[in-house]
Amino acid sequence: MSWKDYFYFSSSQRRALIFVAFIVAGLCIANLFYAFFSKKTGIDELHDSVYMAQVQQFNTSLKDKKWDYKNRHFYTYTTAKKTFKEPPVVLFVFNPNTLDSAGFIRLGLKPYVVRIILKYRSKGGKYRNAIAFSKTYGLSSEQFRLLESYIKIPVEEKPPIINNKQVVITVELNAADTAQLKHLRGIGDALAKRIVAYRSKLGGFSSVNQLKEVWGIAPEIVQQIIPHVTVDVSRIKKIPINKSGIDRLKKHPYINFYRAKAIYEYRKNNGKISSIEECKTIVDESLNPQFWDKIEPYLEF
Repeated sequence: MSWKDYFYFSSSQRRALIFVAFIVAGLCIANLFYAFFSKKTGIDELHDSVYMAQVQQFNTSLKDKKWDYKNRHFYTYTTAKKTFKEPPVVLFVFNPNTLDSAGFIRLGLKPYVVRIILKYRSKGGKYRNAIAFSKTYGLSSEQFRLLESYIKIPVEEKPPIINNKQVVITVELNAADTAQLKHLRGIGDALAKRIVAYRSKLGGFSSVNQLKEVWGIAPEIVQQIIPHVTVDVSRIKKIPINKSGIDRLKKHPYINFYRAKAIYEYRKNNGKISSIEECKTIVDESLNPQFWDKIEPYLEF
């Protein structure tokens, strides 16, 4: 088949093509002259004039503005930054093992650094010297140089040695750190840390016999060290029973969820609890008299 065959049209097809060509040409000419033969109404002219005025006003406003992204006035959604004025640094002699959070803030330490220090101490940690304190996470070298001369850590007294044997000293359980606990015969690093951790959960020991509740400590070791330990109950951190919710109550090792819920429900229905005697009147199978005798040192009414 020749390529000419593709361009062959019958007489009727040629007439149709010519007719379509005239129609297309006519439409093109009509479109060109339409603007000259059509007149806009007054309303259309009014709309166009308003629109053009708005466009002109917008273009003028763009020319007047300087597109500087550093200019805060172009960002209408931004708010003024709140400035926090840090308190002035007050330098004074301090012991990092005993200073409270307010004291550290006065010295210029950041709140998160203070939290790290207090958390370290709550786990039984103790700073032996200024160099040990300088290793605190978040404490810059500039801050340490500023505070170094004000750090005063008392020298820890070591147990006396008689006949080449270390004499066991008396240890107060609610104030001793891991180093002091390790002076007790049979208490190593692991047990000392467990005793401090359990003391933190309890809020303090109310009896030396509670050492038996520390996980991993053998009964014979407890019997061996009991004569050499004391308990200061005034150091116990008590639970405000009338202000604590279920979550706060059940954090104590002696109070599980069901006991906490029973205490909360009684308080909700009967008002504030006034004494341990009233506690013993709460009817619940999990709250027996033995439980109340055990938890009494930790409750505050």
